[in-house]
Amino acid sequence: MTGRLLPLLQTISQLTQQVRRTPHSAAEFLEDVRDYGFSHGPRLVGILILSAIAWWMLRKLTERLARWHDDGDADRTTLSEQRAKTAAELVGNAGKVLITVIALLSIASALDLQIGAFLASAGVIGLAISFGSQSLVRDFVTGFFLQLEQQFVLGDSVRVGTFEGTVERVTLRLVYLRDASGALHIIPNGSIAQVTNMSRSWGRVAVDVDIPWDDADRAGDVLREVAESMATDSSWDDALLAKPNLTGIEKFNGGIVTYRIVARVVPGRRDDVARELRVRVKRALDVARVRVASPPALAPVL
Repeated sequence: MTGRLLPLLQTISQLTQQVRRTPHSAAEFLEDVRDYGFSHGPRLVGILILSAIAWWMLRKLTERLARWHDDGDADRTTLSEQRAKTAAELVGNAGKVLITVIALLSIASALDLQIGAFLASAGVIGLAISFGSQSLVRDFVTGFFLQLEQQFVLGDSVRVGTFEGTVERVTLRLVYLRDASGALHIIPNGSIAQVTNMSRSWGRVAVDVDIPWDDADRAGDVLREVAESMATDSSWDDALLAKPNLTGIEKFNGGIVTYRIVARVVPGRRDDVARELRVRVKRALDVARVRVASPPALAPVL
């Protein structure tokens, strides 16, 4: 009998203590608020100040990382600079999450909340969620190894699956690609099976020109002069790693001869060099009155 009454007596005692602590007037409520503020306020203010200082230090650290290999040339971004900016982006994202979590847990502790039970519940909930969010875990793991292996950095031109563009932002979960049309593609890291990086070390430009059979010999001489003239143009020295070269006839297609001009270039200047070559080829062929082959007409649909 005593064993049954003991829990009931404990419950009544706890309720009595809560009733005694419950304010019965506005004055008592304000007094409780004041006492609570005096007892917990300094610690809360200290946590907020330390969090603000940590946030400021994180911002300074990321700014320092982003400028780690800055050579002062605003017109040209080196691979080291790109890697430094990518590292700064990742450190900034991870640091913000860490500071926020620590600040929230510290505030909960300062308010005398039972964070131990909360953490235990969060662990159980997290375990349950992990079974349903394996793709999210895969995104983070893949993102970590993508950056550990430096497969691409900010500013690189890459192809991921069917998407091609410039890496605009990198996190441990997502990659942001901006394509030539301005569209922004947001790709989860876990879905990346293969990356084609078109910005490492050097790039290659290949310009094909289709010429009618009768004008093929004259066109070869003209195209060779175009390649040599661009190779001697000093304004393109910062873009060309090797002089443009006419490789010769690539293929025959009926009455059409295909010539190809190739050039080894700085990765970020691939499109610039290709456009310049096309302009020079067009002007030179116009001056030499060499025709360019037209595509075959499509058969009418009946």
